[in-house]
Amino acid sequence: MSSMIGGGRLVRLDALTPQRWKNGGGVTSEIACFPPGADWKNFDWRVSRAIIEKDGAFSVFPGMLRWILLLEGNGFTLSFADREKLHVTERFAVESFPGDGITHCTLNGGPSVVLNVIARADMLMRVNVTTSRAPLPSLGHALIAEAGVSVRLDEQTVLHAATGIR
Repeated sequence: MSSMIGGGRLVRLDALTPQRWKNGGGVTSEIACFPPGADWKNFDWRVSRAIIEKDGAFSVFPGMLRWILLLEGNGFTLSFADREKLHVTERFAVESFPGDGITHCTLNGGPSVVLNVIARADMLMRVNVTTSRAPLPSLGHALIAEAGVSVRLDEQTVLHAATGIR
């Protein structure tokens, strides 16, 4: 469910439709995608919430950059063929990695909930977490506009993913 707010849409995160991963290792709920209606093969950028339920491979996104942020759980380690491992264990810390390499995820004792941002490598995409007491988006919601998304993480913390074409 969403409503229009000053040129953007306010979306309830608990109203998103989860989709099971192809490899069965978790579920993803798309928060926003541009252009609207694009599928996983032809989007410019995408923001989603995922539950990683078991160890396994991440999907490969050629020509894309990825950012991931731990929301809940003990975190995980991402292993790559061509670079050092990435340990995702700090809540609300934004980590980034290329989308075109083979990536294997090993959970640290149970499922983890994350936010994912994926964007074309030729786009300028800024992903950061800030302290904000502004009323929008409210807890449990995302504010979606053509240039990006803001997701309320807790009462004081907001993830911003904003674009600008290079």
